[in-house]
Amino acid sequence: MKVSKNELMASLKKAFEGLGFQPGDYQDAADMVVWLETHGFDGFDQLQGALAYLNTTAPIHADLVFEDGYNSVLDGKGSSVLLCGSEAVDLLSSQIMPGYCAALELINCFNRTFIIQRLIKAAQRNRAFIAYWRRLDYCVKVSVAAGGELPEYQTFSITEVIQPQLLRIFCGADLESIEKQYAAQLVFGELLESYSATTMMDCYRDSVEQGIEIDEALWQTLDELVARVLVESTDSSRAGAG
Repeated sequence: MKVSKNELMASLKKAFEGLGFQPGDYQDAADMVVWLETHGFDGFDQLQGALAYLNTTAPIHADLVFEDGYNSVLDGKGSSVLLCGSEAVDLLSSQIMPGYCAALELINCFNRTFIIQRLIKAAQRNRAFIAYWRRLDYCVKVSVAAGGELPEYQTFSITEVIQPQLLRIFCGADLESIEKQYAAQLVFGELLESYSATTMMDCYRDSVEQGIEIDEALWQTLDELVARVLVESTDSSRAGAG
């Protein structure tokens, strides 16, 4: 079945609210899913993996476990980037000063691909970002220029031991300053694949114009989560409905 972007966004916000997400958190989570799906990053596959966990536990936010100047470590405590991604990016963005960059490690977190949308959102505040994480047997690197609306998405062979639930993010005024300051930490293996901005935009236009294809079983799951926050119809609620 196909749904519009607006229909999907409304359903996701209510579904995440049904999972116990707070206002702001469920908006951010819905934005992350919609962005990935409409730009060709299999957002629904990522969502299904996240729901298997999120539907069995109360929402958990990350804890700050280390902070030293321009370096921080957040412990996601086994949660999803849908919950702790905004927290991580906001903390990192607040730490940079003119002429300096900052780095953050988010440990024990899942669904790291969702971070792309948060980086793009934060890049509109004249911040540049580079992030990388391990996925299966390769490394993903995402770069977003200050003010950039689309990322540079690349995959590389792994040349160092990268923990499976680790996400590293670097922030600065521009990509060049990040790459210069953290050159030793931004060394990757052989380039395997690049996902072009043209392909992302083609996917987005198709999603907006043709609708977004969603599996009926997943849509049913979202409906069930939405039902958790719907008000039961009573004489009182009907009287106040407009």
